Amino acid sequence: MLIDNLRNNIVTLYRRIGSTTYKVRIHFSDTATETMNDKILRLIQRETLAGGAVPMDVPQTSQPPEGSSL
Repeated sequence: MLIDNLRNNIVTLYRRIGSTTYKVRIHFSDTATETMNDKILRLIQRETLAGGAVPMDVPQTSQPPEGSSL
């Protein structure tokens, strides 16, 4: 089964949060033009804007990011 999953570019992860175990299957496309980082950012932005949230330009943190000149 693992060999079949590797051939099909499928990864299965198990994550326990509290008393619930989540099984997550990840499928990778050989023809994708969007990076995983771009996809995650797009999904976060779409979900955030759909909920009526206000987009933020600068991360709202109490400390500047490590290595920044802020």
